[in-house]
Amino acid sequence: MTLPDIPRLYTALAEWLACTMYLLALPRRLPRAGTAAGAAGWLAAMAAFLQLTGGVPLAFWIPCMLAAIAGMYLYLYSLCRLTALEAGYCCARAFLLAEFAASLEWQLHCLLWPQAGGGAPQALALLGAVYAAVFGGIFWRDVRRLGRTPALGINAPAMVSAALMALAAFAVSNLPFTVPNAGTMNVFYTRTLVDLAGVLLLSMQQDQLREASLHRELDAMNAVLRRQYEQYQQSKESIRLINRHCHDLKLQIAAIRAEHDPGKRAAALAQMESGIQMYEAQNKTGNAVLDTLLTAKQIFCQQHGINFTCVADGRLLDFMSTGDICTLVGTALDNATESVQTLAEEDKRLIRAAIYAQHGFVMLRFENYCETPVPLNADGLPAQGYGVRAVRAAAEKYGGTVTVHSEDNWFTLRALLPRPQGQT
Repeated sequence: MTLPDIPRLYTALAEWLACTMYLLALPRRLPRAGTAAGAAGWLAAMAAFLQLTGGVPLAFWIPCMLAAIAGMYLYLYSLCRLTALEAGYCCARAFLLAEFAASLEWQLHCLLWPQAGGGAPQALALLGAVYAAVFGGIFWRDVRRLGRTPALGINAPAMVSAALMALAAFAVSNLPFTVPNAGTMNVFYTRTLVDLAGVLLLSMQQDQLREASLHRELDAMNAVLRRQYEQYQQSKESIRLINRHCHDLKLQIAAIRAEHDPGKRAAALAQMESGIQMYEAQNKTGNAVLDTLLTAKQIFCQQHGINFTCVADGRLLDFMSTGDICTLVGTALDNATESVQTLAEEDKRLIRAAIYAQHGFVMLRFENYCETPVPLNADGLPAQGYGVRAVRAAAEKYGGTVTVHSEDNWFTLRALLPRPQGQT
C-alpha cells in the first residue's frame, strides 16, 4: 500500500522548531519583543513557502529544498548573534534534525492511523508528543549547553563537514523515493533510520568540538595562572631589591647628615627619609602575597598614569594558596589595568579595589572606569578573554561565586568567598 507523504505544514513546523532551539540557547541580536516577532514571522514564512511549493514538478524539488535550507539559515543568522560559519553549522544540524523529527512522527502516524489525515485530533496529539520528545531531548542534551560554553571554534572545515554529513544523510534517506511505488513502510523505516544516524553523527561532532573548545579554554586559563604566578615572583624579587635600596639610601642619608648640617639640606633629607618610610609602610595588608601584588600594581599604575585606590584586609585571604591569590587578585587587576589603559584621558583611568568581610563571607570587589559596555555571554561573563573565567575557577575552588556588572561607565567584578570556620 502506498502511504501518504509528510504534510508540508508538519515539515515547516519541524524546521522552525529546530531553529528555535538555537534561538532559545544562544545570544540574540534583537530585544525580546523583536526576537519574538521575528520568530513568528519566520514561522509564517516557512509554512507559506512549503505549502505553496507542495505541487511543484519534481524537477523543482531540489531548488525548493535549497530555498528552505536558505530560509533556515537566514532565520538563525538574523536573530542569533552568530558568525556566518556558526550559523551554517547550526543550520546543518537543525535541518537534519527537522527531517528526522518529521520522518519519525509521520512513520508512527502511518503505523497507527494510515487512513487519518494530518488534521485529525489524534494526529495532532501525536505530532505534539513526538516533536516535544525529539526537540526537547536534543535541546537538553546538546543545544542548551552552547550558551554556557565558550566559542566552539567553528571554522570552515568544521562547518563544511557538518553540511556535507547533513546533505549526505538527507540524500541517502530520500534516495528510495526516486523509484516507482516508493511510498511503503520499509522506505519510511529507511528514511527515519538514516536521518537518525546523521543526527547522531552530528551530535558526536559537536561533542568533539566542545571538548576541543574546553581544552583550549583550559590551556588558556593555565597560561593565565602561570603568568600571574611568574609576575608575582618577579614582583616579589623587585620589591625586595627596592626595599634593600631604600635601606641603603637611608644609611647614605644618615651619613650625609652626620657630615653636613646646613638647615635647608637637613630639611630636604628629612623629607626624603619620610617619603621612604611612607613607601615602606604602604600595602601592609597583613598578607605578604597580597602586599606584593598590590605594590607591584601600584608601581605599574603610577608609571602609566592610572589612579589606583585599594582598601584591603589581607588577613581574610590567609586560607587561600599563593597561586589562587595571584589568580584571583592579580588577574582581576590585570583586566582592569588593560581596560583603563585604552582610555585617552588620564583622569578617567580609575581603578578601585576592596577586600573586606561581609556577613560571614569575604568580598573582593574590583571596579574600573569603562566608557563602553562590556558584552556578556549567557553565563554572565565577558564574551572575550579567559581572565574572568580563571578568576571564577579560583573562587569556585573555595565554594565562592563571581559576578560581573557593567553600568554607568563602571565595570565591576565581585568575588564572594565563604569564610572558613574559626577565622577571626
